[in-house]
Amino acid sequence: MKIAKRTDAIAPFYVMELLEKAKEMEAMGKDIVHMEVGEPDFSTPFAIKEEAIQSIRGDRTFYTHSLGLPELRKRISQYYRETDGIVVPPERIVITNGTSGALLLLFAVLLEQGRLLGISDPGYPCYKNIASLLDCGILPIPVSEQTGFEVTQDHLRSLEYLPDLLVLANPSNPTGTIYREETLSGLYEGLAAEDKLLVVDEIYLGLTYGQKQRSALAVSDNIIVVNGFSKTYAMTGWRLGWMVVPGELVRPIQKFAQNIFISPPSISQYAAMHAFEDAEELGRMRKTYEERKDFMVPRLKGLGFHVPASPEGAFYVYAGIGRWGIDSMVFVERALEEAGVAFTPGYDFGSFRAGSHVRFSYATGIERLKEGCDRLEAWLSGL
Repeated sequence: MKIAKRTDAIAPFYVMELLEKAKEMEAMGKDIVHMEVGEPDFSTPFAIKEEAIQSIRGDRTFYTHSLGLPELRKRISQYYRETDGIVVPPERIVITNGTSGALLLLFAVLLEQGRLLGISDPGYPCYKNIASLLDCGILPIPVSEQTGFEVTQDHLRSLEYLPDLLVLANPSNPTGTIYREETLSGLYEGLAAEDKLLVVDEIYLGLTYGQKQRSALAVSDNIIVVNGFSKTYAMTGWRLGWMVVPGELVRPIQKFAQNIFISPPSISQYAAMHAFEDAEELGRMRKTYEERKDFMVPRLKGLGFHVPASPEGAFYVYAGIGRWGIDSMVFVERALEEAGVAFTPGYDFGSFRAGSHVRFSYATGIERLKEGCDRLEAWLSGL
């Protein structure tokens, strides 16, 4: 069978390939410490699960409105008002099949052949891979520890052409760094002056350490924001997200949503109505992640990894492996096979210095993190 060449533009998602390989090794009896996948190890909070059960029993299993349940859109609007003091009309909130569904819809509406998507390098790989389906141009913007792994106004000024759409993760994956409001404001104003758009992916915004960060909507309600329930609320398998878009984009997005997804999953939406209510449980999860971060960063440094930026959010550590002189792809494959520890090569996040960096996820229990680091210590001593 002849495969369309379009698939050549999509790079492998190495973290998932490593996870699948690790699972195969586990099926053969090998114990693996998982530091590769960015999936919370917490169970979905009880109230959310209970509402899902009641929704099934109540036969709330049919298609919903293509833009999402009106009551959930109102609840998210209330969430922005309560947490950040931001007024977001429910009519501008679109419920989606995960944040990946939100990105697909956004890119389908805003990008086409001849238009340009800007992404940070390193950055979340699916931005590029989803956009590649649309034949648009993709502009990786190399970022380093000198700029806190952030795209800055200086980056934009150095470009020959501004991207039509710049998408950023805040907090960042893979580095866990945070864009401050003044930085986002400068980027937004620089793009808006040339009639360009800024998208901020806030899937990790509920998992920040230290001072609470507000949504980019506090900077401007013309910034497009993507968020979801997977990370902060431990709902990865429920496949539910949302985005806040300018009013004129709602109808174009809706037409694509009707054809691609019909509607978001009904049970997940009813359950998510309770996601914002258990602040104590959410705070406990966030505190646990912070404790793991406080263990991982000094431990990895002690093992010889270069940690150029201490995570301020999310649950990742981006680390340099230059001292060992081994390409990151080879490094992670050997660590998996020889030490039984799984983590992710820099190539998943771009090409800029990808061979000299890896990413660790600390979305797993502290005892397993300690075991993984002990195994790495023994393995590294033999390199």
